[in-house]
Amino acid sequence: MVILKIALIGVGGAILAVIVRQFQKEYGVFVLLAVCLFLMAYLTSNVSVVVEFAEELGDKIQISDAYIRILFKLLAIAFICQIASNICQDLGYQSISFQVEIVGKLSIFILSIPIIHSLLETIESLM
Repeated sequence: MVILKIALIGVGGAILAVIVRQFQKEYGVFVLLAVCLFLMAYLTSNVSVVVEFAEELGDKIQISDAYIRILFKLLAIAFICQIASNICQDLGYQSISFQVEIVGKLSIFILSIPIIHSLLETIESLM
């Protein structure tokens, strides 16, 4: 039921932004940003459950905490860039949206290099 509430908040916020844009175009942006910030705040309020699960999983299968932290950073980059890209598209700035996505993808690749390196070392040790 939580996802239904989130979906309704998102749709309601979008409708409110459209209505506000009709009367005061510049205030529609603020409604859009407020809804996005509210949804991001809700998302971050539930992160502790995921972190606890990841720590439990890491203890069971003996994964370094550094790798788990990297994975969380990768997820955060993906979410933040996607949200920023969508906001830029909603505001009509597709070129900025595209650049945000490219920078996000490049950042994810750079941050994942230690994991790729470790995977290659593991494969080499098995051969």
